[in-house]
Amino acid sequence: MPGSLRRCFLCLSLLLPGTLPAFAAPNWTQPTPEELKMTADPAAPDAPATYLFREEIVDDKLHFHRVYARVKILTEKGKDEFSDIEIPYDRSVAQIRGVEGRTIHADGTEVPFTGKPYDKELVKRGHLKIMQKVFSMPDVQVGSILEYRYELQYDDRYVEPPRWFIQQDVYIHKAHYHFIPFDMSGSRFITVRDSLGKERTATRLLWYEHLPGTAKVQERIDGYDLVANDVPALTDEDYSPPMDSYSYRVLFYYSPQFSGKDFWKDEGKTWSKDVDRFANPSDKIRTAVAGIVAPNDTEQQKLQKIYAAVMGIENTRFTREHSAAENKAEGLRVKTAADIWEQKRGTDDEITRLFISMARAAGFKAYAMIVTERDHALLNTGYLEWSQLEDEIAVVPVNGKDVYFDPGQRYCEYGKLNWIHADVMGVRQTDNGPELTLTPGQSYPENETIRLAELQLAPNGSLTGTVRISMMGAEALRWRQEALRTDEDAMKKKFEDELQERVPDGVHVRLNHFLALNQSDSKLMAVVDVSGSLGTPTGKRVFLPGSFFEARTKPLFAQQKRESMVDLMYPYVAQDRVTIKLPPGMSIESTPTDTKLPLQQFALYQIVNQHNGDTFAQVRQITVGNIFYKVEEYPQLRDFFQKASAQDQQQVVLQRMAAAAMPASAPAGASQ
Repeated sequence: MPGSLRRCFLCLSLLLPGTLPAFAAPNWTQPTPEELKMTADPAAPDAPATYLFREEIVDDKLHFHRVYARVKILTEKGKDEFSDIEIPYDRSVAQIRGVEGRTIHADGTEVPFTGKPYDKELVKRGHLKIMQKVFSMPDVQVGSILEYRYELQYDDRYVEPPRWFIQQDVYIHKAHYHFIPFDMSGSRFITVRDSLGKERTATRLLWYEHLPGTAKVQERIDGYDLVANDVPALTDEDYSPPMDSYSYRVLFYYSPQFSGKDFWKDEGKTWSKDVDRFANPSDKIRTAVAGIVAPNDTEQQKLQKIYAAVMGIENTRFTREHSAAENKAEGLRVKTAADIWEQKRGTDDEITRLFISMARAAGFKAYAMIVTERDHALLNTGYLEWSQLEDEIAVVPVNGKDVYFDPGQRYCEYGKLNWIHADVMGVRQTDNGPELTLTPGQSYPENETIRLAELQLAPNGSLTGTVRISMMGAEALRWRQEALRTDEDAMKKKFEDELQERVPDGVHVRLNHFLALNQSDSKLMAVVDVSGSLGTPTGKRVFLPGSFFEARTKPLFAQQKRESMVDLMYPYVAQDRVTIKLPPGMSIESTPTDTKLPLQQFALYQIVNQHNGDTFAQVRQITVGNIFYKVEEYPQLRDFFQKASAQDQQQVVLQRMAAAAMPASAPAGASQ
């Protein structure tokens, strides 16, 4: 899209003065009668809006991006989504100009845009200042056609090769893209930044394309051209993989490499050398390690002690990253792992490198690996851009087996990865040089949640009791890191709100306290007080929800059809143990049926109900071992969760017992 953060510096041996042509926009397009009358799009049923036409023209010689679009509004949702046009851009190197637009109603009435766009700040970090230019289309109605255009004009020192994201949030009938690259012949050249941010001279233009149907980038005398018609909307389905990594797109970039093999090899070597320089065990590191481990410790014990020591350092990813000026004022510098250890503060990657340095000082072979974050992106090895890789992790062979560590993720358990770093491609150091490698996936026992409820029901339906929730793995890490990012009251409220959305109507939960909130080597436990009321009385019966912790959760995968594969994020096991003690005068008439639902070898749901006298007890467990499902496997997955949800909605039926007949009192004076 225009306004991307990718930067290429333009170098000229002789900077020639000149003037840029004014933004010469074409005339507006006259809508057809069919477009004006359109109330729904046969090509995209239920679509809130649709692009009738979309165009992007990019010229790196004259340093501009132009966008032109025609959008048909079909529903109120479409009206809300397209009434405001938002354009992100870096104000330090670009400006927005030539903003024009008009709204055409279904009867053909035209309302021109006469307003003034305004700026909204998105990101401010150092010299980087990402803004968003916003302008509101006039008098937008359901049935309107919106027509607008604008231009991003870049600084003469920069070129911005386009990143065309062909798929948008709504269906596109016709689209046209054109790119005029910068001429790198003669004395003019472009520099790009390598994995360390150092400038290198680009020698060629490359691009990555993933396009629908027969669409293909055409190389012509006047540049590169693309026509794409009938482009489906970008799917927005629950539990999808990061669709930005799968969508139709064309990514142009200037590069010093000839091929992907050259790129990942060269960039990997540059990155690896920097890791080794930073993590080289100095005398300070060796002295620190000698004070942490004991000579007779096993390999496991040594690493556990080193990992615990590194975890105690302030991680600025989860607190606050200090500026260079602040560090300078405090007399701090960051050049090696020893600096991080001495300052007891560092970024996530610096802390990872410190762990690698200390492990090496303790006699281990320790390697770095750099990966993506799977919750929002996957590595595309066909797109030669190192910045796709975000986070560093560590790999240490222990007793002949590689163990993966995530010390940059505060409170991540020893020998485990945050799920966003599991099952992802990255670049890893090896004895033979950097290699593209896949991190290991997780198993369901690593992510366990146990919810234990002990409840007492009173004759009037009021409820008291305690809930204890123990977590390890993904959920424990989520809440521990949440505690770092926010204050205690805000975190407490968020935890209560999430639990409140699960329990039955009338039940109130209040977090009492956490246990082991700051201890990654122990299970995290939340102790919750329960109050309120439970059950629906009808005459002589009272109906209780069959599943206390799933009473108000919506079933997963309500849609019958699926367009994208399913990514459940991480495998897990969740077990609920609920005990409800009944009041005098009530008995159990019926309970939900015991059930066991398998999903082949991928998942298992089972529930067991028991009642003994005045006590009802239920054990519910769901185990999900496989997290990735193809579109063709979706019907079976959906059926599994729908059946489990239906089982959760069954009820426990209580019966009110009639009071036992009491003998009448004898009249006064009667013989006994």
